[in-house]
Amino acid sequence: MNEKGHSLVVTMLIITIFLLLGLTIMSVAIYQARFTEVRVEDVESLHEATKAIEETIAEMKVAISKPSFELSTPGNLDTQLAVLLPDLENRYGVKIQDVTSTDDYNINRNKLFTRVFLLSKSYGNKTVERRVILTNTPSFLKYTLGSREDVVLNGGAYIDGNIYAEKNAYVTNVANYIDNSLKYMKQTSFPTTSKNSVLFVNGSYFSCDHAKNDCYNIAGNIFQRIAENYSNDIRFQSQAPSIRKEREEFIDVDFEWTVKDKLLNAAGMETFSPEYNNYINKRIDQLFTELLPPDQDSDQDLEQDSDQSLDQDLDQEQNPPDQGQNQEQQRFVVLKSVSELRQNIDSIDRSVILQSKDSSLFFLDHGELNLQNKWLIINGDLFLGNSVNTPTKVRGNIIVFGDLTINGDIELDSTIYVFGRLDSPNVPGRTLIYNANINITDDKVTDDKDDKVVVLLSRGPLEIARINEFENNLSLEPPNLKGYFYTESNATVYAVGSYINIEGGLFARGDTSSTAPDFDVSGLVINAYRGAAEKQGGSIIFTPPSSLDHKEESRFVIRHDPSVFINRGKGLPFVKKLSLIVDKLTVK
Repeated sequence: MNEKGHSLVVTMLIITIFLLLGLTIMSVAIYQARFTEVRVEDVESLHEATKAIEETIAEMKVAISKPSFELSTPGNLDTQLAVLLPDLENRYGVKIQDVTSTDDYNINRNKLFTRVFLLSKSYGNKTVERRVILTNTPSFLKYTLGSREDVVLNGGAYIDGNIYAEKNAYVTNVANYIDNSLKYMKQTSFPTTSKNSVLFVNGSYFSCDHAKNDCYNIAGNIFQRIAENYSNDIRFQSQAPSIRKEREEFIDVDFEWTVKDKLLNAAGMETFSPEYNNYINKRIDQLFTELLPPDQDSDQDLEQDSDQSLDQDLDQEQNPPDQGQNQEQQRFVVLKSVSELRQNIDSIDRSVILQSKDSSLFFLDHGELNLQNKWLIINGDLFLGNSVNTPTKVRGNIIVFGDLTINGDIELDSTIYVFGRLDSPNVPGRTLIYNANINITDDKVTDDKDDKVVVLLSRGPLEIARINEFENNLSLEPPNLKGYFYTESNATVYAVGSYINIEGGLFARGDTSSTAPDFDVSGLVINAYRGAAEKQGGSIIFTPPSSLDHKEESRFVIRHDPSVFINRGKGLPFVKKLSLIVDKLTVK
């Protein structure tokens, strides 16, 4: 009897245990099913929110491309947006917040066509958000590197952002350089990109492994590609970009029209105003002559004229002119020397033309120059650099009717247009940045360190070499230069002994009538070593990193920064079409 009772108890215990196990398994299964269902719903909600924002952006692109959005005035643009944006919000269920005039951006919407929007849509307890910049600036500012001709990436650059090659792209693991006027080649890594980078190639792409076959030979004093050693593929180190064709229209720069636009703005004329329209279609040399104060031109005694112009300006500061006085007398102050410019810049309320009958070369080579809201127009060549132990610091917008050379220690917060001589319209202005240490200006010149950007646009060839030379404190951040470099012609960059870390972009439109300096292609050529470099006994000694995958040891680092559309404002190149610049998607 006792045995039967024990058997019953054991049986009941076993049944209870199995029942509990079954209930546990069932509970876990139900929880997992519910968790999966919630996760699927969460992913679907995120996808729907992201899709709604993407469709809104696509609709905005279509709308601004229509003829009805042709630019007239900033006020008219706001009127059109006031109709478009609420319709998009209702249609796609997104929130479009206009942050153009907030403290974060502080854009003058009465004078600029730039608008900044935050597009957002909630899902669950989170929000998907994307910043969109509406602007009338050219397409090259969207890319980290690029050319409307070829793009050549030699060696171990690190690129965070998109690359554009309207024709062909070439990638190698050899860095070419020049030392003591002799040309050399140094094997290194292939370039590396960030995981979100895109290489837009509308032509073909090629790569060459210098460890197997030489990618270049030196012939005719140029680096010449050995075409048979290039394969029809693309190679990067560690991380490669995705590759696709660019489907969006490329909005180009009309360089001469842009310089005329800035010259008229410097003269106090608003873009598209009736007075502006009377001048904008004239030749630039004719325009420049007509904008000079009365009785001043290049054939007269500029020393006497500039003294008279300065006296008139200082007199007007004390005795403002009558409304009926000829406004052409108030457009510019004409000065003949940099020293005169430095002495009087704070007391002048207009833009300045610097020209001299005695010299066509002007040196900004010491001290600080803060142009504030004024433009400086150089009628001649400009040298920016330093002749003393402290950096030269320049803030403001500059037009150079000549060539530009940057050499030595220089701190910039400027937009600079290099056009070329007015008396030689077929010879574009060249820009040489050589043996220089370039940085953004410090707080002694500007109040907000985050806003400091240099935008340099050259009508002629651009060459950058020996920048921050033999600096071996290498890292991906912080940048030592913020800004954009653009040339209508071809460009070559050497970052072999140099260390260049740019937050911004570099674009060479390309000129098929010539080639990039020292190379056999038209477009943009980048040369970058990965590792340490130092000068010993007249030669450069290279020390490669322990692994070629160490992208932080790249001597050329460039990272795209869309804030340049905001920070440089009126100094940026102007085009007659609107475009959208779309920032990265964020989840909060």
